[in-house]
Parts: sequence; C-alpha cells; structure tokens
Amino acid sequence: MIHLAARLALRGGREPLIRLVVTAIGVALGVTLLLLAAAAFPALHAHDVRRAWVKTSTRNLRPAQREADTQPLLWRVRTDTFENHDIIWVDVAALGPRAPLPPGLARLPGPGDLAVSPALSRLLRSTPRALLGDRFPGRVMATVGNQALVSPDQLVIFAGHDPAELRASIGVIQVRSIESATPGLKASGFLRVMVVIGIVGLLVPVAVFVATATRLAAARREQRLAALRLVGATPRQTAVIAAVEVTLAAAAGTGLGFAAFAVARPVVARIPFDGSSFLTSDLRLPAGMSLLVVLGVPVLAACAALVSLRRVQVSPLGIVRRAAPRRPTWRRLTPLFVGLAAFGVAIPAAVSTRSGNLLPPVALGAAFLLVIVGIVAAGPLLTLAVAGVMERFGRRVAALLAARRLQDDPAAGFRAISGLVLATFVATLISGVAPAALVSYKSGSQLPAGLVTLRFTELPSRALPPAEAAPLLSQLDAIPGVVRVTDIRLAPSGSAGAAPGGAGQVVPTIARCADLLATRLAANLAACAHPSAAVSWSLADGVLDGPASMLPRPTSEPSFAALPLAAVAVSTDGRAATVERVCTRLDAAAPAGDVLAAATRDTTAGDRKLLQLERLTNVALLLSLLIAGCSLAVAVAAGLIERKRPFALLRLAGVHRSVLRRVVLAEAAIPLLAITTASVALGLGAAAALLLAGSSAAGVSFTWQPPAPGYWAALGAGLTLALLVVAATLPLLERLTSLETARFE
Repeated sequence: MIHLAARLALRGGREPLIRLVVTAIGVALGVTLLLLAAAAFPALHAHDVRRAWVKTSTRNLRPAQREADTQPLLWRVRTDTFENHDIIWVDVAALGPRAPLPPGLARLPGPGDLAVSPALSRLLRSTPRALLGDRFPGRVMATVGNQALVSPDQLVIFAGHDPAELRASIGVIQVRSIESATPGLKASGFLRVMVVIGIVGLLVPVAVFVATATRLAAARREQRLAALRLVGATPRQTAVIAAVEVTLAAAAGTGLGFAAFAVARPVVARIPFDGSSFLTSDLRLPAGMSLLVVLGVPVLAACAALVSLRRVQVSPLGIVRRAAPRRPTWRRLTPLFVGLAAFGVAIPAAVSTRSGNLLPPVALGAAFLLVIVGIVAAGPLLTLAVAGVMERFGRRVAALLAARRLQDDPAAGFRAISGLVLATFVATLISGVAPAALVSYKSGSQLPAGLVTLRFTELPSRALPPAEAAPLLSQLDAIPGVVRVTDIRLAPSGSAGAAPGGAGQVVPTIARCADLLATRLAANLAACAHPSAAVSWSLADGVLDGPASMLPRPTSEPSFAALPLAAVAVSTDGRAATVERVCTRLDAAAPAGDVLAAATRDTTAGDRKLLQLERLTNVALLLSLLIAGCSLAVAVAAGLIERKRPFALLRLAGVHRSVLRRVVLAEAAIPLLAITTASVALGLGAAAALLLAGSSAAGVSFTWQPPAPGYWAALGAGLTLALLVVAATLPLLERLTSLETARFE
C-alpha cells in the first residue's frame, strides 16, 4: 500500500505533483525558520561566553586559569568611540612569564606592541592616523582571535605597556586570572523574555502555513480516496495513502529546509539581534534538536493529514460524507484566559532568572504558547460573531452569502486568516514593549550634537598641569572645524562648592560663563548673571553635573589659566572627521590611561542597540505578515478549489461573477479586519501587563508607550498586502466557474 501511495503521489499526473511541490516548499520554509529559532539561544549564549573576559576583576567569579599557578598581570579595560562604534581598549603589562593570557591572544603584547581585532586592523589601514591611529601609539604585532570577539565587526585592542608606566596610571588593577563567567546584566533577562516571545510568535505563522499547505486541495484528495474506496480500499488503506503523500512532501521539505538553513546561516549571522552580529559558527544546531526536526516534522505532517480527514467518511460506494461542524460556544475563551493568567505569572520569574537557568524561559514559552492556542480556540467564536453582524446589517447578496458561509463553518473561515491574526498579535506585543524599553534605557546625559567632552580624572591630583594644558588647548583650537574650546579648571581651595576630591567623589571645578552660554553646557545657567562671570560646580559623571553657583569674586584671566585643567569641552561643526580628530588629539595628549571619557554623546551604545531592536521588531512584523499572507493565499485558493462545484452551480444559476468575487473578498477581508483589530487590542494589553510584571523583576522602571510609527506603517502595509493576496486569487475563481468547468461538474 505504501508503494501504491508513493506511485500515486509521484506519478499520478500533474496535479498531485504540483501539490507535492507546493507542500514541500511550505514545509521547507517552516523547517528553515524552525532551525534558525533553535540556533538563536546557542548563538546568544556564545555572545555571553565571549564577552565574559571584559569583566575581569581582582575577584573573578569563574577564573579561566588557576590563580595559584599564574603570576600577576596589570590590567585595565576602557571604552573609546569612533564614528558611533565602541572600541574596547585593554592595557596590559605582565609581571612575570606566567601571567594569565586573555582569550584570542597567542601571547601578551610587550611594551609598545599592539594586538588588534581584524575589524579594527582594517579600520586603522583605511582611516587617516590623525582621525584614529594616533590614539594608539605602538606597533601592531598580532591579531586578536575570534575567542575574544563578540562579533566579527567588534573593535578590540590590547596595548602592551611597561609595568612601571602602567602601574602609575589610574584605573589599573592587578589580576591573576581572566574572567570566564557570563555577565549578568539587568536587561539580559528581559531580552531573553523578548527572544522567547519572538521565537514562539514567529514560528506560529510558520506552523499555520505548513498546516495550510498540507491541506492544499484536500477536497481533490478526498475525491481520489472516494474512488479508491469504490474499487475496494478500506478506510485504513485510504488513511495510509493520504499520510504517505503528505509524509513524502514533508520529508522533501525537511531536506530542503536543512539546505536552506545552511545557505542562510552566513546571512542571518550578520543580523545584530542583541546589538552585535554573530559568527557563522554561533548559529549551530544541537544534535538533539536536529534529530527531533528530522523525525518530528514528517510525523507531524502525517498526523495533520490524518486529522484533516477525521471528519470525512467515505462509503464503500465512494460517496463522501462530511459531518456538520458544531457551533462554537463561549467555553472556547477558557484556554485564552488561562494562558493569559499563566503568562502573567511566568514573566517575573523569566525576567529575573540567570542566563544558565532555562526552566523559567521554557515555562514562559509554554505559557505564551497557551495564549496562542487560546486565540486559535477563540477565533471561530469571533468569526461567528462577525458573521452574525454581517448577516444583521448586510443588504447585498454577496454579504449575505459570505455571512452564511462563515456561519456554516466558522472554523474554516478563521483558519484562513489565523496566520495573520496571530502574527499581528505577536508583533503588537513586541512593538508595545520596545518603545518602553527605549525610554527606560535611554541615556540620561545628552550633550549638544558635535560636542566632544573629556574629563581627565576623578582625582584632583591628576588634573593636567597648566604648562601642559596651554599647548593642548592651542592645538585643539587649531583643528579645522573646531568652533570653540571650553576649558574647565580645577577650583582653587576656598572657592564656592570646593571640597576635597577622591576616587569615586565629585571634583570641584570652575568655568567661564561666556563659554557655558556659547556651548549650552550648563544645565543651570541662572548663576551666570553676566557673561564675564565664572561659576563653580561639581564634576561627577560628566562635565555638566551638580548645581552651579557664582564665584564670590571674579577670577582674572591669568589666575584662571594658572589653574590645573580638570576637563575640556570642544564644540565642533559636527562633521565626523572633525569629531574624530578632536578625540584622537585628546587621547594622544592626555597622560596614558587618564582619559576617562572622550566621546560624542548624541547617541550612546545602549541607545543604538535599542534602536536596532526597534528596527528588527518592524522587520519581524513584516516577515511574519509576509508568511501569514502566503498562508492566506494558500487557504483562499484551497477554499476555492474545495467549493468548485457550488460556485460553478451558482454561476449556472445566473449569479454574476462580480457577485462571486465580492463573496470571496467579504469572507476573507471582513473577518480579517475585525479580528485583527481585536488582536491588536489584546497585544497592546498583553504588552502593558508584561511591562508591569517585568518592571520590579528587571530592576528597571518601564512606562508603557504606544508603538512607534514604524509599527503602524508595517501593520498597514501587511494588511494591504493581505487584501492584495486575496484579490490575486480571484483569477482562479474565473477559471473554476467557467462554462466548460461547470458543464464537466
């Protein structure tokens, strides 16, 4: 019987072969996305592992080396910026031949030697030294390997120093091992929650598409089964034939899916999902998951084919009898309510869990999947309600026919649009969370665009002496594109607001009001009663912190220039070349390691990552709607094929083709728009609940914000595409209701 089923599927003519190919393509798409989703968590974990060394400290949580067997290493990590790209800058000096070795290095760089990542090496070769290279005095002697790089594009440099030179700099620690424990960021749990929701939500439209593809031309399959019953086949044999046909398509689609995954890996690896792109090797499949997909997808496809026949009975005379579907009741809302309750309970545990504990994220995924199942269960009930409204207020033949069709089988009516409804719900949930995350994690200190700030140190004793400050200020002022150089001096003892400074404490400073007014630096300009006055305030995390107060007596220009330089702010024309020249000059002129901040603050690294997350959310929405649109096209086409005879008879009875076209459009468009509206409302409500439940667990205050304009544009484009997809199936209706077809039927 299996051999016969294979022959019927492969050599049964053009129609079975086309159905086999279409089903295989649908399964291949589903398998590809399933494999990419399965590789997401290993890829994110690989990022966590490779960024662990940056957190090296005097007391490492999980030392990569046995500290009793190593010798001390002087170590300092700082971050620089070039054209809105972060540069991880590590200064090292070995205090013995057995000093611990950071990942990605074959040996430690000696004094004056540099080891750079491949991306930074390319950048140094293609960028003038005045813009970047002068920041790193020394010779590039080695390349940092992938073991130390979160992504292929990461900019990392290890600079070797003489131990005596480096020990005299601030911020240097002495370590005997390198950290290998994955960092526990406050936002990581929240990010994992969004990953779980995104993966489950993306796979649901795919699963609907695969299920819809396996049901393609189910009515024609039933007719063939009826013919087999007429020649003596048993119900069990007909079920085997149907299962074998779908299993062949699923097996072929699974193979194509693995091939497509291998082709897509290098492309997908370039997507900065968590703010950084991936190595191709990061997207690896666990052996257990691969085996589960290889065996599970064909089995599930066969089960779906058998389930689709569960309501069909074929008599020995080849007559197909379909059981009347039961009308949905309000009890179908129970799974949705239970799923929403479980989802709300699982959120805090998943947000606060550590990266190594997979149980809370899995529980969250199960709860979210239950919400999806609840929406699917409640869909026919909502479709029935929409059909009732159409029947009550419809006055045209097309609306009444569409309403009666939906009332007769609301499950089939919802099945066609279920992919789009679910995709809209998931995308709305994610888009409802993203703006709140953007506002909550937005950097609090925003300086005017094109401004470069530098704080030399937290210690007053480390401020730049006046003899070194004068030539530095002159050189900065001579750079083309520099508009104004504002020098911020260390306040003399006895000045207003002056207090002893120390590590981690504020540094009392003074500056001219004319400079502050011109550059809009001071947050509080009330103290600047006159441009010729000077103010004093405390320099903490930047050049603008703390209340300003007017000095009790004016400070003369010679007296002001004789004070040590605590910080400097350079206003530029905003061009990238000018900004980078200023940053490079400051890095080169300041004492080694005393530069604690030298960057433009128009966009911080955290802001860029969150903006990337927002863009990825909109891309995921478009992708989900595209997949769901394909599912809708297949479902509408399959529905037309199944109703070939009724439509042909209506055409013979005198119903115009335009009426039949409006019937098809009304059946798909009206429930789609109505239920999608309810889905958007449910998604926004779930987003608000997620933010409320996750705020305390994440340690971040989330305030609900409406989705960004890009979401509404993507949603509108997706719904418009869906309606165009439905309209694209109308030529098939013309063909099915032609006079030749009607005469044959």
